[in-house]
Amino acid sequence: MKTFIQALSASTVVLTFGCAHAIQQQPSKPEITASAQRQSVTVFLREATGTQLGSGVLVGSDIGGYWIVTNRHVVQQQQQLCVVGADKKAIAGLVLPARKGKFSKDLDLALVFLPCTSKEPFKLAPLASQPVNTRLLPIVHSTGYPTPLKTNPDGPPYSENEGLLLPLLKNPLEGGFDLAYTSGVQKGMSGGGVFIGGELIGINGTHANPLWPGQWRDQDGKAVNEQLNNKLELVSLGISAAAIKVELNAAVVPSAERLNSLYLLKCNPVSP
Repeated sequence: MKTFIQALSASTVVLTFGCAHAIQQQPSKPEITASAQRQSVTVFLREATGTQLGSGVLVGSDIGGYWIVTNRHVVQQQQQLCVVGADKKAIAGLVLPARKGKFSKDLDLALVFLPCTSKEPFKLAPLASQPVNTRLLPIVHSTGYPTPLKTNPDGPPYSENEGLLLPLLKNPLEGGFDLAYTSGVQKGMSGGGVFIGGELIGINGTHANPLWPGQWRDQDGKAVNEQLNNKLELVSLGISAAAIKVELNAAVVPSAERLNSLYLLKCNPVSP
């Protein structure tokens, strides 16, 4: 079954017991609301114990729930996790296994299915409809929830950093990274969004790492040239909206049996 990738570029999904009805929002002033919109669709992912895994973005709806995109290295081997939004409420979600394919298995991208459990509205990030012209050096914002140095009962604070999208990559690198930008990305922000205004153009994957230089390779396993490799060590890398759309279109809602297993995951333990 094909996923319904939000048809409305600016929409709110109203959660009801029947689930998922999209209604169009009235246009708003982007200079005032863009940051708030980015935060409203960005979530942080953790284990039921409270251990932070990383960040993610609400990107689509389907029968009975919603899709969150993040990195495969964020969810690792997790099959279930807790999704925490800006309201600090946590909802249990299911991680889809990696698809089989030439590159999809190695793609550093994962989808999480979030069942409808509330009547409160959820907002979805509008995915970029066309590839961005990187030669124009557009301003982008990378978002997410950096891992705090000390545990906070309210969870990590939301963060977003501004930078420029750079025309460095003609072909995807290992992991499917096909975006390069100067926005600062910290540990915990992996899986968070890369936005132009309120539009999602991709998700964070790795951050600048000039102290531990390595060798980047393309998706065919061929090493990139030295000049490009040196530049890649100084920028953040992400996965584009185009790759996210491919995964969404191939996604299938988990079975009722798998969804029922979420009732055992206690994401909001009762305080003593």
